[in-house]
Amino acid sequence: MDAIIIEGLKVETVIGCFNWERQIIQPLMLDLNIQTSLAQAAQSDELEDTLNYAEICEISAKVIQTAQPKLIEHAAKLVIDALFATYDSIESIMITIRKPAIIAQANSVGIRLERHRNDFRPSSGE
Repeated sequence: MDAIIIEGLKVETVIGCFNWERQIIQPLMLDLNIQTSLAQAAQSDELEDTLNYAEICEISAKVIQTAQPKLIEHAAKLVIDALFATYDSIESIMITIRKPAIIAQANSVGIRLERHRNDFRPSSGE
């Protein structure tokens, strides 16, 4: 399967559970592996035949920055939901989110979620 890969997308946002974290902007580092067919774009050499990487980055950052989640697990879910809702051609998404320098003994801490289109159920708004 073909994939679009975005590594090290830096998103500056309010994130965290503790009061002091809710008062500051912290960096998150996102890696995305988006499974989608790239056959048409490979043949045509036209932007409209692929997913726009800049737009993917913008959507990913905006949903996190708007929500200001407590948990990086929730931030990852927000990105996955937004990308599935925006792009019908995405078959699956693997997202890794790292929170750098939050634990003194570690370069970063993080999580990884993987979801497939058939797992995705749009929110009914309830």
